[in-house]
Amino acid sequence: MLPLLLAIFATTTGCNSSDDKMQVIQEIDNSESDLELLQSAKAKWQSQSGQFYTIQSQRFCECATEMSSQMEISVSDNLILSAYDIASDQAISAEVQQEIQTVDDLFALIEKAIADEVSIEVTYNEEFGYPESAKIDLEQLAVDGGLFVTLSDLEVKDSLLALEKVTWVVESFTTIAGPRPIIDGSNISLSVDMQNMQVSGLGGCNSYSADLVLDEKNSNISISNIVSTEMACIEPEDVMQQEQSYFATLSQVQFYSFDQATLTMVVGGDSGLHFVAKQHSVTDPIVVNPSDETSALQAAKKKWDSLSGQFYTIQSHRFCECEDEYQSQMEVNVLGNKVVSAFDTVSGDEISEEIQQEIKTVDGLFALIEKAIADGISINVSYNQEYGYPETAQIDLEQLAVDGGLHINLSDLQIKNTQTAFDYVVWELTSFDSIAGPQPIIENSSVTLSIDVQNLQVSGFGGCNEYSGDLEIDNKNNMTISNIVSTELACTEPENIMQQEMSYFSTLEQIQFFNFYDADLNMTVGADSGLNFVIAD
Repeated sequence: MLPLLLAIFATTTGCNSSDDKMQVIQEIDNSESDLELLQSAKAKWQSQSGQFYTIQSQRFCECATEMSSQMEISVSDNLILSAYDIASDQAISAEVQQEIQTVDDLFALIEKAIADEVSIEVTYNEEFGYPESAKIDLEQLAVDGGLFVTLSDLEVKDSLLALEKVTWVVESFTTIAGPRPIIDGSNISLSVDMQNMQVSGLGGCNSYSADLVLDEKNSNISISNIVSTEMACIEPEDVMQQEQSYFATLSQVQFYSFDQATLTMVVGGDSGLHFVAKQHSVTDPIVVNPSDETSALQAAKKKWDSLSGQFYTIQSHRFCECEDEYQSQMEVNVLGNKVVSAFDTVSGDEISEEIQQEIKTVDGLFALIEKAIADGISINVSYNQEYGYPETAQIDLEQLAVDGGLHINLSDLQIKNTQTAFDYVVWELTSFDSIAGPQPIIENSSVTLSIDVQNLQVSGFGGCNEYSGDLEIDNKNNMTISNIVSTELACTEPENIMQQEMSYFSTLEQIQFFNFYDADLNMTVGADSGLNFVIAD
């Protein structure tokens, strides 16, 4: 520091600059004071060094919301194991996690700033020594440069608890011949739930879960009752044999050691498993006990099955980086697992037919959840307590981070009188019922029916002519149609189309009953005759 001091004195010689001299001396004294404060704080902190801790961190900057959010970070051996936004409880992305400063990282930045004579303003925690507030490069902070970070609410924890903050990835099998790496392109993972004493993960092909017993004092471990999905994978080569070997070894482990973000499980002196920590992030799958997922799904479906086949409306909202219509809040009308209509709840506009084909019904969403569980795909689902339908369904969590996967919310279910479904549907005739069985309509012909329950009218297209008629209907599925009038065109194609139209009008006026079967409408004259309709595309 002396050459700098002399140079500054030389530049001020002959001037009335005593204040300037004092300012320079004060800055140098501050630099020395900063270093002393840093060393004192680090001495306090080093008594905690290497332990597992959680701490709240916030960066102040003109930057992405996620970067400046209030976070809780979990750190072991200066490695960030996980980071979560405190307000939303969402995992911080891997990209942002790489920018987070641990306590030791922040000490290193402060030390470098002092050495480089960069202006700083730091306060340290009295008890543990960590920087509670660190401003580095004050001049640049004014233009959103530099660094301003606050740390608070330190909790130094039992290092064993760090096990459940991590997805552990198998790096190698330990054998008498030495470490044997896992197959290239395969992935074996383990997550630990200390609260429920469970482990779960991916065996390379199938998701699995098992019971866990830990004795921290003697480093004993026991894993039992392994259950898994039952997929058969052919790639990479020999992955099924590796999975079987992993499950067998896992069920035999007796001891563990946990150090420097590595986990070793030992069967005996010459065999075991070696894991390394993989940071949780929104791009990492969070593997949940597959048996719990299946149980929750089955319980929810049991509630829903009592309503299956009925007409209902439900609000649906898909979250995606996609066109506005696709992600609009919709009211969806469903009959027998078929979307019969959908409307934008804000504008009241009908959703286009193309997008209606992509809308998930409750049963459709159940099927996707069931397949995801069977395929070992990560999911996050909550079910309605009363009716069982999925209120929130996130499927393929790792892909959701890059706008893949599926995220849908369902709400405001209304089970309606099935007859009100008539108002939303155009029906298309598929066959005539006869004593000889269903008789399909003539190829390349089209016969349709629309029912207006409010005005007690029917209308449609008979194959050649448009028509309308009067309707009577009751809650016991009795129905009569009368006074049919139509246009008076004469069509020659397809062949026999006029005879079919006359037969249709005649049968329609003899209808006595109706019923729904899934999304089909059956109108009956008697035991052996009637009309069969499906929802028109």
